[in-house]
Amino acid sequence: MSNAKETPRQKMIGMMYLVLTCLLALNVSKEVLQGFVTINDSIENTNSNFNANTKLMMQAFDEAIKQGHNDAKPYYQKAKEVTQLTQKTFDYIAILKQQVKQYTEDVKGADTMNLAQIERLDDYDKPTFFLIGSDETKPKSSQYSATELRVTIETLTHQLNKIIDDMKDKNGLKLPEKDYLILKDKIKLFTPHNNFKDKEGKPLTWELKNFYNMPLAAVVTNLSKIQSDIRNIEAEMVTTFASASGKLAVKFNQLQARIVPVSQYVQSGNAFTADVFLSASSTDFTNENMQFILGDVDTTTGKIAEGATILPIESGTGKINIPTSGAGHKEINGWIKFKDGNGTNKYYKYVNEYIVANSAVAVSAEKMNVFYIGIDNPVNISAAGVAPTDLVINVTGCGATLNNNGNGKYIAKAISAGTCVITVMQKTATGLKQQGAPIIFRVKKFPNPPLRINGKSSFGNIEMPLSDVKNITSIGTDNSGFDFNAPFKVIKFKVSVASNGAISQDYTCTGNTLSQQAKDAILTKAKKGGKVYFEDIIVQAPDGPRDFPDTKIIIK
Repeated sequence: MSNAKETPRQKMIGMMYLVLTCLLALNVSKEVLQGFVTINDSIENTNSNFNANTKLMMQAFDEAIKQGHNDAKPYYQKAKEVTQLTQKTFDYIAILKQQVKQYTEDVKGADTMNLAQIERLDDYDKPTFFLIGSDETKPKSSQYSATELRVTIETLTHQLNKIIDDMKDKNGLKLPEKDYLILKDKIKLFTPHNNFKDKEGKPLTWELKNFYNMPLAAVVTNLSKIQSDIRNIEAEMVTTFASASGKLAVKFNQLQARIVPVSQYVQSGNAFTADVFLSASSTDFTNENMQFILGDVDTTTGKIAEGATILPIESGTGKINIPTSGAGHKEINGWIKFKDGNGTNKYYKYVNEYIVANSAVAVSAEKMNVFYIGIDNPVNISAAGVAPTDLVINVTGCGATLNNNGNGKYIAKAISAGTCVITVMQKTATGLKQQGAPIIFRVKKFPNPPLRINGKSSFGNIEMPLSDVKNITSIGTDNSGFDFNAPFKVIKFKVSVASNGAISQDYTCTGNTLSQQAKDAILTKAKKGGKVYFEDIIVQAPDGPRDFPDTKIIIK
C-alpha cells in the first residue's frame, strides 16, 4: 500500500464509507422485525390463554370449597396469594413495555400501542438508553429500568419461594416432595442470573443480555416472554395446589366432550386437523381408561361400528388428522369413552362441522346489499382457508367503521350517504396480503317506516271506526317490515278534529302520546264521516330528526 498522505476530502470519504459499512452491518431486515411482531403476538395470545385457564381453575377451586370441601380452603388461599403477586408483576411489565414503546416513538401519554403499529421497530439506541442508560458498565436503576425490572422479578421469586417453603411440611397444607421440587426448579429457572458471556467470553449481566443494544421489536418480545414465564409459573402453582388439596385432582362432576379444530377454514387439498378432548383433561389418561373414537359406537355393548377408528392419544388429547379433497360442507362426529374411578365406562358424544373451500374472499351484508346510515349493519367477512383471527379488515368512505364481533362477524356503521369500500387482508409472516378485490357498498338513508295508529299502519289516510278512534292515546312507527333494528320514535306532532264542516284548533303533543286536550277533543268532537288530522309530525330517526308526512284518519 502507498504511504502517501491523504487529502481532507479522501479522509472524509473514507470515514463516510466506514460509517456506512457499520450501518449495513447493524441493519435488521423488515422481515426479521416482522418476525418479532408475529412472535410477540403469539406470546401475548398464549398469556391470555394461560390467564383464562388459571381463572377457570380458581373458579373450580372456589366451587369445591362452597360444596363443603373445607380441606381445600388453605390451598385456595395460597393460590390466591400467588395470583395476586404474579398479577402485580405482570402489570408492572405491561406498563414497562408501554413506557419503552412510547419513549422510542417519542409519544407521551398515548393509549396502549400495538407493536405492529410502531414505526421504529429497528431502533437500538432509545430502548437501550431507556432501560440501561448511557453507560452499560453502570446500568441505571431508576424507575422502569432493566435493573428495577430485575429487582421486581427477584422480589417475586423470593415471595413465591417463601410460599412453597412454608407449605413443605405444614400440617393441613402440605406439598408432596415431588411437587415441591418441581416448583422450586421452575422458580429457579425464572430467577434472573448473570451466568452469561459475550462473544469474547467476558461476563454479561442479565440486564445487558436481555436489553442492551437490541432493537425495540426484540426488547418488547423479551418483555412479553417474561410475562409468559410468569403466567406459566402461576398456572403451575395453582394447578399443583389444587392437586395437593385432594379435591380437584381428576375428579369431575360435569364432563363435556369437545372438539377444537386447528382451523375451521381449510383450502382444498390441505388436511383438516383438530383436537378432541374431554374438558379438564389429564395427562394420566391412557388407552386403558380413555378412548377417543372417530365414528359411531354402541354405548350399551361398547362395540365400535364398522369404519370407526380409535384415535391416537397425546398428553391426554385425541388427535384427528383427516385429508380433504373437494370443496363443501363437512361433518365430523364420534365418542369419548371414559372409565371412571369405579371402573364404569361412560360415553360422551362430540359433533363438529367445517367447510372445505377453494381460495376466495366473501364479503356479504347479512340482511341487505347496502349499508344504512346511523344503524348497525351486520356483515359477514371471510376468506376461505384463512382463520378470522388472521384477517385484517379496512373500511373507507362515508365515515364508516367496523366493529369486530368475532368469528367473521362485524357491525358496520356509516354517518353519510355515498359509497364505502371494504378491503380484506391476511396477516402473513412477511406482512399483509390482500385477499380478492375490494368490495364496494352503497350507503343510504334508512327509509321512513309507516306511521302506526291504534294498530293500523299507513303512509297517508287510515280508515277507522269511531269506537277505535276514541281509543287513540298515542302514535308510533311500524318497523315490522324491516329486517334491521332501526330506532324510530315520534317526538312531536299536532292533532285537529274535523266534524260537520268545522275544524277544531291544533293541539300540540310532545313525545308519542296525545295530550289530554287532544284526547278530549277526539272524544267530544269526532263523529262518523268526520276526520282526525295528525300534522307537523317530527320523528327521531337513526340519522337525526325527520319530518313525517301528515296522516289523516277517516272516521267510518
